[in-house]
Amino acid sequence: MGNMLVEQQPLQALCTEILAKRLERSEAEIIADSLVFSDLYGVHSHGVTKLKASLDRLDNKLIENKTDLQIERDNNAVALLNANNGWGQVASVRAMDLCIEKSKTFNASIVGVKNSNHFGIGRYYTMKAAKEGMIGFAFTNASNYMVPFGAKTPSMGANALSISVPTKNDYIITLDMSTSNVARGKIAIAARDGKSIPEGWAITVDGKNTTDPEEAMRGYLLPLGAKGSGLAIMLDILSGVLTGSNFGANIPSQFEGNEPQNLGHLFVAMKIESFMDINKFYDRVEVKIDETISTEPLKGFDRVYMPGEQSYETYQKYSQQGIPLQKVVVEELITLAKSYEVDTIFIEELLSTIGGEI
Repeated sequence: MGNMLVEQQPLQALCTEILAKRLERSEAEIIADSLVFSDLYGVHSHGVTKLKASLDRLDNKLIENKTDLQIERDNNAVALLNANNGWGQVASVRAMDLCIEKSKTFNASIVGVKNSNHFGIGRYYTMKAAKEGMIGFAFTNASNYMVPFGAKTPSMGANALSISVPTKNDYIITLDMSTSNVARGKIAIAARDGKSIPEGWAITVDGKNTTDPEEAMRGYLLPLGAKGSGLAIMLDILSGVLTGSNFGANIPSQFEGNEPQNLGHLFVAMKIESFMDINKFYDRVEVKIDETISTEPLKGFDRVYMPGEQSYETYQKYSQQGIPLQKVVVEELITLAKSYEVDTIFIEELLSTIGGEI
């Protein structure tokens, strides 16, 4: 099945219009921007393919149509926000914005979010801090799909973290990772496309290794070894236990569950100039970048990369040539737009800019 090259602006406009049929436009814009951002960085498992499933949650009353964010605690550099079962992307943007504002006064800040939903791709928030001359951190817990290392049954999600560090140019050093061997969304894409998955991604419900994505979707994710398992547990404590959200085995499935998830997130922003002159920091970071990428690669590797460098190159490429989306994903978006009676001009604009199949 071929990919279709889709331009960013009409894709984002169509997604915004679909969401705006059910949500306030300001929230629709944030969510659409987050989804397309994921696709621009090549993380299609968190991109526009998630739109219909997210709106299905809204239809099933598992998420609110407005993010009624409330400040439960505000202690100088620390705050706790209650998303009241609103949209994770909206709550997280506002939380990181608050983190950034607080760090301008207090040099560093921590903002937690409780009773939230899936927030998409972590770098969407940490890169906001980096663009303000700060180091950004984002932690989240997730649906109870993953087994601890050595276990047969799940008691945690593929909890994720992102860390972004600014440089003197447009490239932002970013580590954005889940604690499983692979995002569950990639298994769902393999199942949709009728492709097998590598062994080591998941196990069946009875604890056997599998390369069948359908069996994997019914089963459980495997952690990124013992260290990934330990990190997932710590992230669950920081984002779930600490914020008063659901955690571990108590988190319902994102798309197969029948009750709100009540996820937790934690955001941190550190102002670099509270440690040293920012230009001196940039110079020191350049030394670190140079010593990393100039390292001689092993046989079978073309070169050594910094964290997030390959994703940044993908972003540059897709920004110029268009985003490659599965034809079935584009068709689903158009069907969704028609069902919501979105003005046909947005569909026509998307179709007119599609660069054909690749």
